[in-house]
Amino acid sequence: MKKSLLQNVILVFTCLLIANCFALATSSLLAQSPQGIPYQAVMRNADGSVMANSAVSLTFMIHDGTANGTVVYQESHSLTSNAQGLVSCVVGNGVESQGSFSNINWGSGAKFLHVMMGTTDLGTQQLMSVPYALYAGACDIQVSLTGDTLYTGGGNFVIIPGISAANFPPAVLGCTDNAACNYSSAATQNDNSCLYTGATCDDGNANTTNDVINGSCVCAGTQTSGSGTGAQLLPGNATCSVQNISVTGCGGQTSLTYDGRTYDLVEIGGQCWFADNLATDQYRNGDLIPTGLSNTAWGSTTSGAYAIYNNDPVNDLTYGKLYNWYTTVDSRGLCPTGWHVPTDCEWMYLEGSLGLSITDQETVGWRGTNEGGAMKATTNWASPNTGATNSSGFTGLPGGYRNLNGSYNNFGNVGYWWSSSEYNSNYAWYRLLNYYNSNVYRSNSNKQLGFSVRCLRD
Repeated sequence: MKKSLLQNVILVFTCLLIANCFALATSSLLAQSPQGIPYQAVMRNADGSVMANSAVSLTFMIHDGTANGTVVYQESHSLTSNAQGLVSCVVGNGVESQGSFSNINWGSGAKFLHVMMGTTDLGTQQLMSVPYALYAGACDIQVSLTGDTLYTGGGNFVIIPGISAANFPPAVLGCTDNAACNYSSAATQNDNSCLYTGATCDDGNANTTNDVINGSCVCAGTQTSGSGTGAQLLPGNATCSVQNISVTGCGGQTSLTYDGRTYDLVEIGGQCWFADNLATDQYRNGDLIPTGLSNTAWGSTTSGAYAIYNNDPVNDLTYGKLYNWYTTVDSRGLCPTGWHVPTDCEWMYLEGSLGLSITDQETVGWRGTNEGGAMKATTNWASPNTGATNSSGFTGLPGGYRNLNGSYNNFGNVGYWWSSSEYNSNYAWYRLLNYYNSNVYRSNSNKQLGFSVRCLRD
């Protein structure tokens, strides 16, 4: 049986905890330390020879109070030694089997590190004062906005000339090369976003060639096939034969920040869509959208309004807001500049690019076979979430809806999205995805209902 000897352990820490966890820095002061303890050991056989290039399985346990005290944390590492028998890892980054490294109370009682290789006990060693620098992660260290005061927690502070946060303004990221077409004079730190007119690029559209940064500082190419900007949508489709849409793609852009929230973008069939439900509480011009309507007012209003499912802000973070149809056509604009709420025909184009036939696109009710599955997220849906692959990247979520009587329904089971197209004076077109099938549902309903909204690039 091979026996290994623990020869050295190297512990590296970023601050020393003495009394009131005092720390100094020259610019930004945050009481954060690396969540891990670097560990190295030379592994040897019983005859003293090193275990060169060998598979090694190590288990680390941290005991509380004494060497035989309660194990408050345990993890394992599968390592391979080098030619000198050296193995390296970070305690805290292994496969956890008991407790959480980040929850270890370093500030209370002694701690002992116990190491095993397989079933061989390599020994237990007390972690002395330096490891408790990890406890500094709990200290409330702040620097004053003005003046030179450093607060070190527990009501303690120290005066350090020049440490004021006002002396260290945060970096402004952007393009700092004035030869670039997107040069920002306000930027103080280059973020590698510089674009140069005439430079080759990829606009993300399979139907274009010779993609370059154009005079508007946008990546764009020459249309070779497909619909293109201004081309007829769904030729032969009676409803949409005269509709025009843009399929210039996302131009390589993967996200967009609007009203303080960042949305993922996805290109589907040349269209550029939000891959998240809209969550803004205001129109494009800054006017606030009414909310907090009573059940009676919600079911009777003919002006834009929104609600959050069950009035729970947690739902807003993942599923966005529920808007009545009137917000989608308000002249102040619900989506960002250059974007809009898609029409019924633009929804049809999306569905067609996923394989839905022209005949099916105009059908009212359930349509297609797997197009809905290609649009559904693979998480957050009730079981069985039939056919969900999200292969399109649309990431449809079951945000439910707000009914005419003000009640909330179908959260986790169904996702509803408005189009901006009117069916008649009281009804408008929408799309629906369900947890129990992989189809897409097209229908129309009362404009006062609260549905999710996606934005589409102009």
